[in-house]
Amino acid sequence: MSSVINVIVPVGKGGVVRRSGVMLRLFSLPYDAFDIRLTGDASAMLESRGMGLDALAPFRLVVKVIHDNVKTLNGPVHAFFWYFKPRGMGLILETDQSPSQYFTNYLNINPGLTFVKLLYGRSIVVTWSMWARQGFLRDGFKDEDVKVVPLPYVPTLMRVNGISKDRTVIFAGYDYARKGGDIALKVFRIIKSYDPGIRVIYVGKLPFPRVPSYIDLYYPQLPRGTLLRLIAKSMVMIAPSRHDAFSITAMEAMANETVVVSSNREGIGELVRLNGGITCDLDDIQCLVENALRNLNRSSHDSTAARQLEGLRLNHGINLVSRAMKSVYEEVTKR
Repeated sequence: MSSVINVIVPVGKGGVVRRSGVMLRLFSLPYDAFDIRLTGDASAMLESRGMGLDALAPFRLVVKVIHDNVKTLNGPVHAFFWYFKPRGMGLILETDQSPSQYFTNYLNINPGLTFVKLLYGRSIVVTWSMWARQGFLRDGFKDEDVKVVPLPYVPTLMRVNGISKDRTVIFAGYDYARKGGDIALKVFRIIKSYDPGIRVIYVGKLPFPRVPSYIDLYYPQLPRGTLLRLIAKSMVMIAPSRHDAFSITAMEAMANETVVVSSNREGIGELVRLNGGITCDLDDIQCLVENALRNLNRSSHDSTAARQLEGLRLNHGINLVSRAMKSVYEEVTKR
């Protein structure tokens, strides 16, 4: 008989999985080797988009704690991001960054020493980058308890078929400061002064009322499917993030053969660099502009785009990722 693994999935209205990273992980679980039982976490409907502190944060925390402690689950639990029921060695916690990285980058709080480790004991942590793993080790988690398991490349979720590319550079970031929206605007202004025929698209809310005249298309917010089609039609995506634990948007761009030019910061820099994209030092406007322009040339674009897609297939293939998750599940059931 297969061992039971309870997977707690954050869901929204109608039972729809709330986060893209969770959906991707569900595609790479070892269903053939374990009795995997999915349980919806409806408390996720209360999460704020920005993942920061606001007036409802204490209420959301109370609801989450109650939700996690009401249900009785037999066997190990695989939970995402936060789980507030101590389970000792029977918990797999999957998240994109360590507690101190979250406090510093999202809440602008330097916690010094976090005490979150006390909640999780000898639980196994699954994360998506070496950058995040180093954060967990600094927070006091044991080396053998922190596993880097990449998210899988799932063409059916990520790729848009039948769209031809044009000479477009796109930026998508809903957090203006953290995602480097101000840097993106500087890059776009220079690109348009160099060649007004290049189309630039800005997706994300600007902190001022007037959209700069050099922006061709501006969207404060878009449904995921619409954004994905815009990315797929663009030759280049710039992602000059100051803080980014990971970037599924960058991964989707690479899946659609859109060249990604990002900052070399944190998890996004690691993701892009590992998979053949282009990274620049933070605030290096010249690097961002030159690489965006270079990859509007069809030959350069096709070479870089092919390298990125091959990187995704090699480093994020479903079979590779599923084997890694099987190893994690085997370990937690033996503890």
